[in-house]
Amino acid sequence: MTWQGGKRPREVRPLSPFARLKPLAGERDEPDKGLEKLAQALRDYDSPVRVHVRLITHEGEGVEHWEVQAGSTDAKAERKEPKDADVILVMRPETWMQIAQGQLAPYEALYAGRLRVGGNFEAAKAITRHLSDPASPYVAPC
Repeated sequence: MTWQGGKRPREVRPLSPFARLKPLAGERDEPDKGLEKLAQALRDYDSPVRVHVRLITHEGEGVEHWEVQAGSTDAKAERKEPKDADVILVMRPETWMQIAQGQLAPYEALYAGRLRVGGNFEAAKAITRHLSDPASPYVAPC
């Protein structure tokens, strides 16, 4: 509320040049549901790839490790710490859900410090391009 008793206008953020992902999760879904849908969306990816997703809880109290196998008909997401991975993603569960719901572009999250990427960055870029919403033009960061 403002001092005049009215509601504050909604802040309008500038549009990002980066494409958001096709929605992988609904508004009420949990992170694990979004990760399962991520694996399903990556079934038809060009080559087999393993993604290690680390979801860090508030204040670093704990970490959930997820292995997402992609690029094959048996693509799946499992809650476990993989021995090796092609791409490593580190973020908070809230950030993952915003990305999975199509509210936040992965590159926006990366540049805002809300997402860290390790491993094969070219593979991470290719996965992002594969999952991008076709309604938004894809713009690579470099």
